[in-house]
Amino acid sequence: MKPVSTQKQLALQVLCALDIALLRRVGVKKYEFFGQPPTFYDDLFPPSGEGPCVEPWRHSSMLEMFFEEAELFFTNRESGAFSSGIWQEEGKTGDHSALIAIARTFGSDQIVIIRLLQDDFNERSKILSKARTQLLENRALSRRLELYREKSQLDGLTMLLNRATFMDALPAEIQKAKSSDHPLSAIMLDIDDFKVINDTLGHITGDRVLQELSRILRANLRQGDIVARYGGEEFVILLPTCNLRKAVAIAEKLRAIIECHAAEDTPKFTVSMGCGLYQPEENPDDLIHRVDMALYEAKRSGKNQVRMCC
Repeated sequence: MKPVSTQKQLALQVLCALDIALLRRVGVKKYEFFGQPPTFYDDLFPPSGEGPCVEPWRHSSMLEMFFEEAELFFTNRESGAFSSGIWQEEGKTGDHSALIAIARTFGSDQIVIIRLLQDDFNERSKILSKARTQLLENRALSRRLELYREKSQLDGLTMLLNRATFMDALPAEIQKAKSSDHPLSAIMLDIDDFKVINDTLGHITGDRVLQELSRILRANLRQGDIVARYGGEEFVILLPTCNLRKAVAIAEKLRAIIECHAAEDTPKFTVSMGCGLYQPEENPDDLIHRVDMALYEAKRSGKNQVRMCC
């Protein structure tokens, strides 16, 4: 077993190699250096003719504040440790960029530790900082993508689903109807004489009509019904768990509400509607084609009415 003095000397050499400097308090704001100073210490706090610097606070505004607090810590004989936290010396970069000071009592000795954080610690800090920045950027990107995705699903004027989104949703609704053995109905509707509204009152008024119709549809459909702007002045509604008789009743109710509706900045208008019930083994396009043909029949028969397809 090595003598105590040899073990102590070895320990101090290890601390020096680890870039840890020790100052032992011997009086009120009086310190002596303990062991061999690491290279960073002499670089930052110039030694005197008598040896390593024992008043590092004269060269560092951060240490000046720290030692004032450390003196109180030692004078009050507080337990535990008092830390400066990590700081960077003003005007210093690279190897001298990250330091930490700790005041601590070891038995009867009051010690200040000044440590240069190792390169691997700095590198990990940089990696963690970069990872955090990347995470925040990814979250922001995800939010933007979600917003873009939501906007891409909606018609910009009416804020209903657009045609592409509706056609994506239709096969899933058909599959649900088939697996649950519940009926599924669809309604296609078109604003009567919409071209006349645009030509005589202008496209801005026409846009108001489209928006008002969208508002009426949203306000008077069941929760779970799907409504979309199919194109131009044509709209489509999907009615899950709804048989043809009930679908026709819903269409008639909507038609009557629209016919009687009056808004201050929107002219009165009517709609024609076609209704259809999904048939087993029918594909989505077949259902849309049949209700579109029923809508055409309503238009051909005088408009402002509901027709159903077989």
